[in-house]
Amino acid sequence: MTNMEPSGQEFNPNDVPGSAPSRLTNLVDEYSALVSDSQNPSWELIEAKLIDVHDWTPDAAHALVKMAKQYGWFFLRNATALAIACDQEDGDMRI
Repeated sequence: MTNMEPSGQEFNPNDVPGSAPSRLTNLVDEYSALVSDSQNPSWELIEAKLIDVHDWTPDAAHALVKMAKQYGWFFLRNATALAIACDQEDGDMRI
């Protein structure tokens, strides 16, 4: 079974986060600095750095790390694109 993007393009498992839309490039670079090993990230350390260094609330940092860990960038980039298309900057949870 072939995985298809909503655009009808075939999913390419070799795509990398560096190919993020230009409005996400700075965020990808910023968060890359938090991750010492992308193949085996320390989610707890990333969450702590989000709180201590980047001034995220504990609840928001936990939610962000949980979503990234559970869903991954393929799913979340589609969620991001849908949120942008719907002009949904903040979600219902207001985290």
